Amino acid sequence: MNRFVAILIASLLWTASGSGQERTVTLDAPPETNLGDPIDVIVTVTVAASDEAAVPEQSFGPFEIVAKKLTVVPSPDGARKTFTFELQLLCFDLGAHELGPIHVRITTATGELLDLTSNTSSVEVRSVLGNEPDPQLKPPTDPVVVEQDDYRLLIALGALIALALGALLAWLAMRWWRRRERPEPTRPAPPPPWVTALAELQALERGRLAAISEGRTEQWVDAVSDSIRAYLGRRFGFHGLESTTDEIAQELRSAQSLTIEPQDAVEFLGQCDLVKFAKASLADAASCSLIEEALGLVDRTRPSAVSPNGGPS
Repeated sequence: MNRFVAILIASLLWTASGSGQERTVTLDAPPETNLGDPIDVIVTVTVAASDEAAVPEQSFGPFEIVAKKLTVVPSPDGARKTFTFELQLLCFDLGAHELGPIHVRITTATGELLDLTSNTSSVEVRSVLGNEPDPQLKPPTDPVVVEQDDYRLLIALGALIALALGALLAWLAMRWWRRRERPEPTRPAPPPPWVTALAELQALERGRLAAISEGRTEQWVDAVSDSIRAYLGRRFGFHGLESTTDEIAQELRSAQSLTIEPQDAVEFLGQCDLVKFAKASLADAASCSLIEEALGLVDRTRPSAVSPNGGPS
């Protein structure tokens, strides 16, 4: 119910303001809740029909996000559309807390990235025992005699026997392993990270048109983003696939041999995140530009003394 009310209010605000306010962000949250109960927060974003909106990763402290749902409704005249983000938040701190402002990322039809913020809302987290004048524990109950078989001694004895057998088998296996004569195969050195990344991106470039025509744009963009994340992690010594975009930006700022601005990589990953999480469409020209930007990002960050195939330049 709150979702439809928020959409209706956003539509009325747009009608009243005319074309003077092309993009609006509103936050609707309940004024109070009980400790441990989740609250439903509605973030309504009204933009032009060609824009795309997403709520990026951010801190809602002291609230924790539990779930997120997105609904997109176009206006009757087709000139605008409304993104409704339903956020389920949870708080374990008593008292009145200020929620917001919540940051929303807008991508225009020309590829421009805009950062809008919502209003704030005060939410009071109450204790479920707040209305009790003198809360008391339940009185103790009478003891009940419970008889049951105790197998702890047998279990402990069985565990000791199993450990002894396991140790004996391990000793015999180790003795056999040491006596056998078998040369260790020489493992080839792994290829440099930029060679692996360029090979992955070139394969994705060849499959770009097929992915778009088959409706696998989101999976294709996800593969491009993962390839860049893995490359940056291997290139500068951190876990790229397990790091958020903000964590990758922090690692790149401290990298000694980085030859580009960290913001260049952050903006590229932000474009990929927008397609993945906001399910934004991607035209043929935009996908071509995206894969070219990814290839250029790898080429500009590899060591200048080597060629793209890993050898001397």
